[in-house]
Amino acid sequence: MLHCRSTLAKRPRLRIGLAGLGAATPNALPEIASHPDYQITAAADVRPEALARFASEIGGETYDSVEALCNSPNVDVVHVLTPNHLHAQHAIAAAEAGKQVICDKPLAISLEQCDAVIDAAERNGVRVLVGHSQSLDAPIRRMAGITNGGELGRVTMVHTAFYSDWYYRPRAGYELDPRMGEGLTMRQGPVQVDIARMLAGGRASSVRAVITSLDPERPIDGSYVAFLAFDNGAAATLVYNAYGHLDSSELTFGINLSGFPAGPKPVSRFASLDEEQAYKDSTRYGGSRMTRDLQGPPRNPHHAFFGLTIASCELGDVRQSVEGLYVYERGARREIAIEEPAKRYTTAELDLMYEAVINDRPLATHDARWGKATVEVCLGILESSRSGETVPMRYQTAYHA
Repeated sequence: MLHCRSTLAKRPRLRIGLAGLGAATPNALPEIASHPDYQITAAADVRPEALARFASEIGGETYDSVEALCNSPNVDVVHVLTPNHLHAQHAIAAAEAGKQVICDKPLAISLEQCDAVIDAAERNGVRVLVGHSQSLDAPIRRMAGITNGGELGRVTMVHTAFYSDWYYRPRAGYELDPRMGEGLTMRQGPVQVDIARMLAGGRASSVRAVITSLDPERPIDGSYVAFLAFDNGAAATLVYNAYGHLDSSELTFGINLSGFPAGPKPVSRFASLDEEQAYKDSTRYGGSRMTRDLQGPPRNPHHAFFGLTIASCELGDVRQSVEGLYVYERGARREIAIEEPAKRYTTAELDLMYEAVINDRPLATHDARWGKATVEVCLGILESSRSGETVPMRYQTAYHA
């Protein structure tokens, strides 16, 4: 569990450098900048306009390479926000420079890359935390406490399903190349896998899955259905449909929050891939269409849902509510209110890293070995769909609530 921040007047701050100032930055930056235990001291990106905006808006050092940022003496923690295929390279560079690492999910796009990150971290005595992941939202962590703590008896199954327009959101060219690890399974799958693993104890034993890719102009995966078996006898189903017909917020908040129109092809306004990539670049940090108010309140003050997740135990079921959790048992429903403020991106990861560093102890959860186990499941989903076979898992780790 995350620890409450100290009320002491003087609490040491960690200096954080941002590796990458892309489309994720407008989401991550407000929480990092407002966190009382961190100071943003540097950023790296290949785009001069992004670095210029950072220098004007935040201040601090700017670099045109992540490796140069990692060598700054004014950085304690490197937050890796670069594309998936660069995560391992940049996490390793940070570890080799003796920096703590918060790496956006997934940890890497192969098990070999995961092992290289783990080796670099262990040789250099640094921590690697894998986020952002909505599995660290307070309601999911509280659910995991219930399912792993025996409050409702033994966990038996988990179901998590998300429906969105993710497949047709504007993409850069590399994001549409299946070899780059930017498809649905490797971009969004780690969150669902994290949630299922947390709620079911962590150690998946096998995975069976089917993936679809329905648009030849976008040759990445657009949906998957996966079945996970666990060492403790529990099972989980993971469903993600990203073609934009249904918004699963209708099943959670009761209203459509995404605002995308009905129909599967909102991206058809682009005449070419070059035009689509130019639009995507304009929405990145520093781009002409990056309009989000970095100082403004969250768009939705309630706890976020990563789709609808239901965990079943021997004595009852549990799922998220808008304000916390619903627990169903003995023919009745009770609500557990969760007072912790809703977090949109990375605050939970910052808290976990801070407590580990300041108290000189291992990360409580979502470390590099956990990240490798999640990557193993995601790769298993891809392999099972290709082969039509059940894929055994070999590198799983337990979840400790």
